[in-house]
Amino acid sequence: MSSYQEIKSMTKKELLEELEKAYAEMVKKRITVKTQHQKDTSQIKKQKVYIARLKTALKEVEMEDMIKEATEANLNS
Repeated sequence: MSSYQEIKSMTKKELLEELEKAYAEMVKKRITVKTQHQKDTSQIKKQKVYIARLKTALKEVEMEDMIKEATEANLNS
């Protein structure tokens, strides 16, 4: 898991790839807890928080892109 500063420095493509990996990791953790191979259920919560951070950073990147497009459109008009 990366820190939020590292997450914020990622590109949109990198964020999407990392989000996909994070979802797969969460599924693995849920399975290991359900099959009682691991008793530390806090790992699932930590993974959910990490996914939320990735989604937040992705949303911020998308908003920045939208603002950039809007300002360029206004300048070209």
